[in-house]
Amino acid sequence: MNERYTPVKVSRVGTEMPPFLVMDVLDRARALERQGRAIIHLEVGEPDFDTPEVIREAGLRAIREGHTHYTHSLGHLELREAIAAWMHRHYGVEVSPERVIVTLGSSGAMVLLCLAMLDPGDRVLMTDPHYACYPNFVRACHAESIRLPVGEEAGFQYDTAQVEEFVVRGARALLVNSPANPTGIVTSPGRLQELAEAAHGRMQLVSDEIYHGLTYQEEAHSMLEFAPDAAVISGFSKLFAMTGWRLGYAIVPEYLLRPMQKLQQNLLQELISK
Repeated sequence: MNERYTPVKVSRVGTEMPPFLVMDVLDRARALERQGRAIIHLEVGEPDFDTPEVIREAGLRAIREGHTHYTHSLGHLELREAIAAWMHRHYGVEVSPERVIVTLGSSGAMVLLCLAMLDPGDRVLMTDPHYACYPNFVRACHAESIRLPVGEEAGFQYDTAQVEEFVVRGARALLVNSPANPTGIVTSPGRLQELAEAAHGRMQLVSDEIYHGLTYQEEAHSMLEFAPDAAVISGFSKLFAMTGWRLGYAIVPEYLLRPMQKLQQNLLQELISK
């Protein structure tokens, strides 16, 4: 045998990818629960109520009626139509169901979007602080995260002038998260409009709207109200307490839909039942 052959090798992405620490904490907490320890869970973004009964009954009914086979690779048309109707009802925006792709949770939507959108060396703007997984979605595509500090004095929102600098320098995408994880800040309509104008025709706007519906003062606005070609990521985990169902979706501009569909067909179709 060739002594130089080394079968045990981990990729650079696999080696350098940091753990998502809250999941490590959750795994440890559940191990302690199995030992009989009483645990108060504060580690993950988990609603403090169960999936509503009407949703659970609908899921059971679908299983009993045999809706357990492969679906269209964009997701059931009826669900995509319902998502489009939801966007119109709540935000007043017209979205074609043909722009909607149902995914393996909102993280699955973000993975597909990044793979379809980013080449090695591309730069993605995000706030600092941000959801811990954002840089790792970008890293997996061998792209670069540009972290723009946002502080209390700025309301934890982007400085539009700073965003403009990176637009000029050729950043590929701007990631907006409102309501934001971890700050909880809802980006104002005026700031969303400014960001839409800064990005228009020059970089892709990506809006993570998974926490919509969980606000305590002002309502959150969808980026689609200000930028019709924005890519919106959302899902059912938070508002409907369906974290374990792993059901999310993306609304994307037409040029990204087919690439994301092909990626889903090859990478995720065997894992999902929508």
